[in-house]
Amino acid sequence: MSKPRRSPPLELPAGAHVRLNLWLEDEQGRVLFGAGRLQILEAIRAHGSLSAAAEALGMSYRGLWAKVRHSERRLGFPLVESHAGRGPSSGTSLTAEAEAMMTRYARVQETVTATALQAFTEAYLDRRSSGS
Repeated sequence: MSKPRRSPPLELPAGAHVRLNLWLEDEQGRVLFGAGRLQILEAIRAHGSLSAAAEALGMSYRGLWAKVRHSERRLGFPLVESHAGRGPSSGTSLTAEAEAMMTRYARVQETVTATALQAFTEAYLDRRSSGS
């Protein structure tokens, strides 16, 4: 019987790390929600309007609004509410569903990232690993 072969140790370049791009999609592969949608909703919350959010993100108003609309249609619930007029009560705010979506997505992202980081560390950085 021969001994199992060990893989040679791998030396990754300094600063090598794992990155993930996580999104939720429907049965047709269309984006429901992801990091980009999260960023858009955070900007809307921070700036109180679609146009200010688009400007802050370096996006066109039309492009930002299209992404929000597509997600709303695919998810089946509104993410934003617009309030017409002038003054402090006007502008755009997030719905309760949007806030819940953001919280849940962030929780999944955090868990997946932690799991990936642990797997990466064990596979590439843990000096005790057998390299198999």
